[in-house]
Amino acid sequence: MPAGQMQSMADALRRSVSCQDGDALLDDLAFWDAMRGYDCSAPSGPMFIRVYEHAASVPQTVEEWRDTFGAERTIARGTHWYVIGAPSDVAAVRAPGSDPAIADDVREPAALSPRQDYLTTCARYIASEGERYVRHPDRRSGSASQYETLFPGVTAQLHQAIDRFGAERLRAAIVQDRWPAALTPLGPGVKAQCALAYDEVQDSVAPLGGAS
Repeated sequence: MPAGQMQSMADALRRSVSCQDGDALLDDLAFWDAMRGYDCSAPSGPMFIRVYEHAASVPQTVEEWRDTFGAERTIARGTHWYVIGAPSDVAAVRAPGSDPAIADDVREPAALSPRQDYLTTCARYIASEGERYVRHPDRRSGSASQYETLFPGVTAQLHQAIDRFGAERLRAAIVQDRWPAALTPLGPGVKAQCALAYDEVQDSVAPLGGAS
């Protein structure tokens, strides 16, 4: 699904539930796939809207939320999207006409491929190293050499992207507890470097997480 279509779908889902005070997410920095979404406040509590480029990413990422579902939190989903929140808020979701709602699939999702597993770990590194660099730009990470070997070129690309974007803007987001969303505009570009890094090191790295 193209980025523009993902954004339009996320916007439509947000409008359907009157979700306010939202943080726009322009990528997922805990997962390999491209994503658009919102973290926002619905009438009965927080709501989380996600639209992924690839359909397989929906059950794979929903699995991370599954233990939180119950009387106070549920899910509505389609092939490429899901909305998580209070049952009364989720009931108001209007599914996009191009991607109608389907039943939640509680079966074990497909395992990540070795490439997807590597890219997921790299995305999470972007999030953690990004916060470290914004907080302490003059302090070198003790694991810098290890990460440069594992993710060649990613740290430099990330630091350059933060410098261009404005570290002060990101530092303010940390203070306001809106850090995760604030870094996501940099996600697509830096995750592209993760993909190049995998092409360079794939023969020398074992699966880093969930892949077997």
